[in-house]
Amino acid sequence: MSEPCSLYLKVRLSKAAYESYLASPCADARDFGDWMDWLAKAKMAGGPMTPDDIREIGQTSQPVPVAEVIQAWTSSEWAMGKSVYDESAEVWQFGILQFSENYHEYLVNLPFLRGVDRFKDKPGTDFLLVYPYIWDLHEFELLIAIDEGSSAIAGSRGERASIPAEFLSEAGRFLKGLMPRSED
Repeated sequence: MSEPCSLYLKVRLSKAAYESYLASPCADARDFGDWMDWLAKAKMAGGPMTPDDIREIGQTSQPVPVAEVIQAWTSSEWAMGKSVYDESAEVWQFGILQFSENYHEYLVNLPFLRGVDRFKDKPGTDFLLVYPYIWDLHEFELLIAIDEGSSAIAGSRGERASIPAEFLSEAGRFLKGLMPRSED
């Protein structure tokens, strides 16, 4: 059994934009055209994924509100997820300590987060990082840059140098707070 990666996302957006995003239906895999570039570099046990696989994943996605999916992740005892919106800084942070190690699950679950790009109304590039925080800080699976109106895969496995150190540091601080504490 492989070990699940962790996920961390940070996005700057106004409270009104954040609330609109939460009420919106989840994006699906078909809404983003850069999956194949990333998947072409992936080493998958079941063989490579195809554009047809992405279409099929998108077609089977349920159009539920983003808030429901966030609630599901943050209420899962196994996943250990957390969502925090800081009104004064206008920053949303979302993390899942035990996200997934499965590319199919990435394509099912990452689009709803990438869909925040449609609502982001504050300047600056934000990010979503999927990496094995618990297991191996020297590797990562995926880095997605999020700008106003767009998101793009900015790096993938084997490209560690492309992740800014401040992204790793910020993600690590947030995810460390999700680690279960042993009782003394």
